[in-house]
Formats: sequence, structure tokens, C-alpha cells
Amino acid sequence: MLSLVAAASLAYVGPLTAGPVVQRRLQSPMMGAEKKVIAYQDFEDGVFEGREVDAGVPPVYLLSRLNELKFATWVSEAGLLSFAEEKKVFSTLENAGAFSTAEKLLPLVEKFKLLSIFEKALDVPNGFIFTAAITLLTFPFNLALLQGFSIVPGVRPPTGLFIPLELGVDAAALAVGAGLFAMAFAVGKLQED
Repeated sequence: MLSLVAAASLAYVGPLTAGPVVQRRLQSPMMGAEKKVIAYQDFEDGVFEGREVDAGVPPVYLLSRLNELKFATWVSEAGLLSFAEEKKVFSTLENAGAFSTAEKLLPLVEKFKLLSIFEKALDVPNGFIFTAAITLLTFPFNLALLQGFSIVPGVRPPTGLFIPLELGVDAAALAVGAGLFAMAFAVGKLQED
């Protein structure tokens, strides 16, 4: 047996260094690429190499896209503002103080840079935003399920101080998830070709 191992180790022939070593230049895989194209590159020795590269996501121009969708015409033809006026929605909102509340919340839009976040979200495939939204919307159920099977430690059912804490976390996850879902829907509509 020992002679067999020795013969096998002597039979090994390493790589020949007589020829040039060709190194392949591979790109790392990229996640979330939308469009792929074949690009050819000419190397010094006249060899062409074809690779699949990411063409990128075309930019979304919000106001132009709303114009293409004829959003203002749709609102006009649907008669939404006339309907709201007939139902005295605006006076009801005025009586409820909705406009003054909205006016007070407008600085928060600038403080948290919500318009910039929405503009950046237009460059992200809406499927990623939907995934984050669904994850947050199902968080309370998933957490309860994982705690029920003792995968995640926790008190089931929650008692004492843990009740308002868990309800607050669940409500925050649902609120952020609903906002992300609405944003993903809007981004998807604006990204359509």
C-alpha cells in the first residue's frame, strides 16, 4: 500500500511554465441588474473578449412620466375634485384642521428629506422595495410564529411591560411597511415603459 502511495506522488506532474500564463478577468456577480448587454473589449494582443455587462437602469424623470401617464387629465376626467367639492371634503378637512396639520408636517418632509428618498427610489427596481414592504408588513405575524416555536426567545403571550413594547414595534413595522408598499407601487407605475 505504501508503495502505491509513493508511486502516485511521483507520478504527479506540475503545471508547465514554458507557455504564457493567461489570467481571466472575471467580474464579480452584480445583484439587481435590470438590463444586460454584450460588450466586446480588445486586448493588447488582438484578442477580443465578449462579456455580459450591466447596462444600468434608465433614469426616471418624475414630472415627464406623470405627463406621459396623463395624470392631470385622468384626475380631470374622473371628476375627483368636483366630487370632493360636492361632498364638502375640503370643508370637512378644514373643520377637522387637516390643512393646518399638513402645513405643520411639511417641514418634516424637508427635515427627513422624503422627496430626495423618493427620487432615489426611482432608480431602484420596485421589486426590492416591495420585498422590504412585505417583510415589514408580515413582521408581527412572523415574530409571533418564531416565538411560538421557540426559535426566537420571547414571552408568549407577552406580559407586563412587554405588551405595549411589542405592540409599538408591531405598529411601527406595519406603518413603515404600508408606506413602503405605497412607495413601491408608485415607483413601479413611474418605471413602466
